[in-house]
Amino acid sequence: PHPPGLVFLENPSNVTSSLGKAVRLRCRARGAGEPPEMGWRRDGRPLELADSDQAQVPLSEDVWLGTSELSIPAVQLSDAGRYQCWVRAGGEQL
Repeated sequence: PHPPGLVFLENPSNVTSSLGKAVRLRCRARGAGEPPEMGWRRDGRPLELADSDQAQVPLSEDVWLGTSELSIPAVQLSDAGRYQCWVRAGGEQL
C-alpha cells in the first residue's frame, strides 16, 4: 500500500550507456498532501551524495508533482547496477 493517489509518471527502465558518456535518469511522481522527499538507490543502497536535481511543483492546493533527475557525468564501470528512484510521502516510502 502507498499514500492515496501517489503515482509514478516517469521512472527509468533500461538505460544503456558507453564508458565515459553522460547519463541522466529522470523520475516523476504525483500525489496529494505534503510535497514528497525523493532520492535514488543503486543496487538497493541509498546514493547519499548523488548529483541530482529535484523539484516539487504544486498542481493545486493539495496535489503536487515531484521530479528528480540523477546525473552521471562520465559513466565508469563502478557505476553499473540497478538504479531506483524512491519517493517518501505521507510517512511511507515507495
